[in-house]
Amino acid sequence: MSVTGVAALIAAVSFAVLACAGAYVAVRLTRVLGEAAVLVRQARADQQAVLARARAAVDRAHAQLDRTGAVVASMDELGAGVSELSGQVSALAGLGRSLAAGPVGRAGALAYGLRHAVALRRGTGRRAVAGQLVNGQQRGSAAGGDRPSR
Repeated sequence: MSVTGVAALIAAVSFAVLACAGAYVAVRLTRVLGEAAVLVRQARADQQAVLARARAAVDRAHAQLDRTGAVVASMDELGAGVSELSGQVSALAGLGRSLAAGPVGRAGALAYGLRHAVALRRGTGRRAVAGQLVNGQQRGSAAGGDRPSR
């Protein structure tokens, strides 16, 4: 064999080794790409499930916000009703104050005073005397025997 024949043989073997290495790399790359495609499909399926759950959570939150809006509206109505009631109670209290402080209140006080005075004259009324309890027991001496000292 001549030098060119040996060189051609070395080139042919090198080319064959490179072709086998390329085929091996291509087979491995095909497997890796196939596994990557499977992972991408699984990720998309998981992503769809996550998106479906997120969509359901958003729908539930929206429904709860709708119910909350109805509650807030009814609370506003309740607040308006309470403020109206407060105004009416204030008006009634003012009416009661004006009746008690006006001529009707004075007439009532006069009638009570007259009734009490007549009862005292007849002896049927209780007389409140300093130093006595209403039920008649002695409270203490006028000098303040059982009062605390200052």
